[in-house]
Amino acid sequence: MRFNTKIIPTGGAYGRDDCLTNQGAPLIEFYDPRYQHTPIGQFVSRYNVNTILDHTGGLCMDGSVPDWYVNANDMAEIRAWLRRLAVTA
Repeated sequence: MRFNTKIIPTGGAYGRDDCLTNQGAPLIEFYDPRYQHTPIGQFVSRYNVNTILDHTGGLCMDGSVPDWYVNANDMAEIRAWLRRLAVTA
């Protein structure tokens, strides 16, 4: 499945109702668009962008939800997209 993603830059707001401020490295959030708990879907997980850039292979975001998995090819696309955006700490 495809996820919606959101980049949280350093200094950017995030969390429920944007009540938190990212004081560290940029973050990436993944949302399941099938469930409209937010305007971009149900929040699934959040990662430091550098963690994703350093990762190889697929990504299991929640072992109890089989659909919340990004295969290795899609993760390669996400990493390439993040590099094109130059989103790093």
